[in-house]
Amino acid sequence: MRKQKKNVEFRYYDIPKGEYVLPKIGDAWILEYGKGMTEQDLHFHNYMEIGYCDYGDGELIIEDRKYKYERDNFTIIPKNVIHTTMSIPGHKDKWEYLFIDVDSFIRNEMTDMEFNIEDVIRQVNSRGTMKTRHNHPYLAKIILSIIRECRINSKYEKTALKGLLYLLVIEILRLNEERESKVRAVNKVNSYLTDSIEFIGKHYNEDIHVGDLAEISGLSESHYRRLFEESMNMKPLEYVNMVRIDRACDLIKRGDMSMEEIAYKVGFQTLSTFHRNFAKLTGISPLQWKKSGKGQSGSFANMHITAKKGWEGGEEGL
Repeated sequence: MRKQKKNVEFRYYDIPKGEYVLPKIGDAWILEYGKGMTEQDLHFHNYMEIGYCDYGDGELIIEDRKYKYERDNFTIIPKNVIHTTMSIPGHKDKWEYLFIDVDSFIRNEMTDMEFNIEDVIRQVNSRGTMKTRHNHPYLAKIILSIIRECRINSKYEKTALKGLLYLLVIEILRLNEERESKVRAVNKVNSYLTDSIEFIGKHYNEDIHVGDLAEISGLSESHYRRLFEESMNMKPLEYVNMVRIDRACDLIKRGDMSMEEIAYKVGFQTLSTFHRNFAKLTGISPLQWKKSGKGQSGSFANMHITAKKGWEGGEEGL
């Protein structure tokens, strides 16, 4: 089946000369977002879009990531990043938006920064995301303060907005730095585990102890256990048994060995231990697996396997 082609629309806004923010706020933005549209109908803007959900529930797509939104979620979507917002059909939500000429603001108003201006602009525009007020209260407060200044339209508005925009840029930089730090941490954890996982793949039929795996990784046993469980969402020996059962499924599919031979071949010391672990992962016995023909569809197709934990937001999710 051919993949449906995306329909991308460019929605252009004009920000008045000498200003940096174009607010789209108030009751006019109580809408059923995405009515009559599909997930393939996306758009992008010529300025950064900051959105704040006052109330409602629905789905938000930013590039290839999907988020479920609700009250007090907010989005930071740089220029030229495709996205769309879709309410639950038949329901109206209230979002309020700020379109910000963040590039011009950084170049004109943040010249005192000790960092390269163009590098700062690149970082601020590097990634669109959705966050929650609960997890990022200070950033949410800055956004709501900008909306408030635009709403009251006082004689101090321009000066107040410049201060708030300065804070906004700094917090977006910190947000990106936080994400990059998490990515580096994951990569570091995975690098610790790689050697031991490769060892398991080659020596699954041997008597494997967690202490041996920790030594291969250059970690203490307690530290290794913790990192493994956090990264793989299962205990080290559970992973060993998962690999053993996977190999057993391959042997069962071949059909030229008894169950007892298979059990010893993949590293189980007793047939009862093999049966118990097989049923734990697949929900049925090895013989039932063989008779049902499930092995023909691939070793892990019907197992209850846990996956690696994802970052907040599918990143990341929230």
